Amino acid sequence: MKNDTPQNRKLIIEQHKRFSESCLWRMQREYFDKAGIDAWVNQVPFYITSNPYIANCYAEITIRFISDWISKHPESKNHPFYILELGTGSGRFSYYVLKKLHELRITLGMTDVSICYVMSDFTKNNIKYYESHPAFKFYIENGLVDFALFDMEVAKPITLLKSNIQLSQETLLNPLITFANYIFDTISHDAFSVRQGKLYELLLSVSCPENNLENNKPVDMEQLSTDYKVNEIKKAYYDDPDLDNILEQYKNTLTETSFLFPIGSIRAIKLLKKLANNKLFLISSDKGYSAIKNLDHLGHPSISFHGSFSMMVNFHAIANYFKNSGGDYFLQTPRKGIKTSIFVSDTKLNDLPQTKLALQKYVEGVSAADYFTLHRRVSDSFQDYNLETIAAHMNFTGWDPHIYLKLASRVTSLVEESDLDTINFLASNMHKLAENYYYMPKSDCILFEIAVFFHAIKRYSDALNYYLQAQQFVGEQFGLYYNLALCQHNLGKISEALENFKHALLIDPTSKESQEWITYIEKNSN
Repeated sequence: MKNDTPQNRKLIIEQHKRFSESCLWRMQREYFDKAGIDAWVNQVPFYITSNPYIANCYAEITIRFISDWISKHPESKNHPFYILELGTGSGRFSYYVLKKLHELRITLGMTDVSICYVMSDFTKNNIKYYESHPAFKFYIENGLVDFALFDMEVAKPITLLKSNIQLSQETLLNPLITFANYIFDTISHDAFSVRQGKLYELLLSVSCPENNLENNKPVDMEQLSTDYKVNEIKKAYYDDPDLDNILEQYKNTLTETSFLFPIGSIRAIKLLKKLANNKLFLISSDKGYSAIKNLDHLGHPSISFHGSFSMMVNFHAIANYFKNSGGDYFLQTPRKGIKTSIFVSDTKLNDLPQTKLALQKYVEGVSAADYFTLHRRVSDSFQDYNLETIAAHMNFTGWDPHIYLKLASRVTSLVEESDLDTINFLASNMHKLAENYYYMPKSDCILFEIAVFFHAIKRYSDALNYYLQAQQFVGEQFGLYYNLALCQHNLGKISEALENFKHALLIDPTSKESQEWITYIEKNSN
């Protein structure tokens, strides 16, 4: 046939599989294991849960929870509070949380409270990256951070790699505080449908173009196609009353819809609850549904591919699981964007007054979702803003390097026409941008852009300092050495300036400016 080409021929990879047992989840794991830290370099979206604002929110909520717990259980000060981050990913969020927690402990006089932040992932490649990253050096040396290989889909012990402590009922004498950002959407789900008061499971079939296979494995997940077969459920699906009661509620409440059930996440939560003597405090931000009304009138589950793939998280089901097993929850009211949800086992949030106040402020108030909406609006139209507005926004972001990199050229272009108070305000906070710098491969260097700002306002000594700091990240770049030379010349460091103009000319032999400066300095030095 004319159209029977490898591009058009679809091969069935699997057929009519329970969704949580699909080969998709194996492919997902293989992708992250192979990509390592590069998965977060312009592939898997992660900014929305890896910025200073959301990290500060988590740190504030966490420190209030710890304070509440100590108030109710004074003896808890004698034991460490462990914070376990699931699926750490790039590590940028971890760095911002650690930084804020350290500040809060000092400000609130809680330095006598032992806190250990555990960065976990299932792939060794990422763990090695965190362990060697300069951002964590201080926290490692002071015992504030540790690392663990932890596969959320496999019930195995969690051993900390630095201290060799195993997280268990014997070591977790305080509640296990757990963060789960953009992770519940990437581990196994089951899929169901409700039609005319009956509950069905959705059995998944996956197919792929023939030319997208290599060694019988798909190369590009974005070319996969999925289809569903419905199969009526006539008995308890999970043989677990806590879970089957939720499905029964959906069967009796929803009218006509399809929905996902986060079985992988709930199994991981069960394991963590057991390890922590049923004392778990969980904060999660992800895309998903938090109200039952939003689960109705949905089509079959769609899969978003972006290097890996992700699904919408059914936070309503997780909340009911905690409730059914004697816990409590706080769900952000539905709004566009990601949802932040808090879950606690074996206690009620009403018994934690500082925590409850923090949730009202940082989850129901200006949440991570609200922050991202505002950030995106500014990011889309920053060319229309004056320097005063940009400075206010940077302050609101917590001096986020990711955002300043988008605004840097606009900032320097506005310097000459802006008032001195605004310029001084920006200048006095540039060190915060530098402190928030978390290096990632193939990313722009905020230290260089800070130097350019100081260069533009003629504070050459500050500019020189940041250009020199940027050297290790920028490498052999013409603009770095040329700008270094300009600053050194303005500071009267003529021999150093000449050396760097020559270095710039070596990098770009076509630079007339460098040659002119070399000629000028050599002529006037004789």
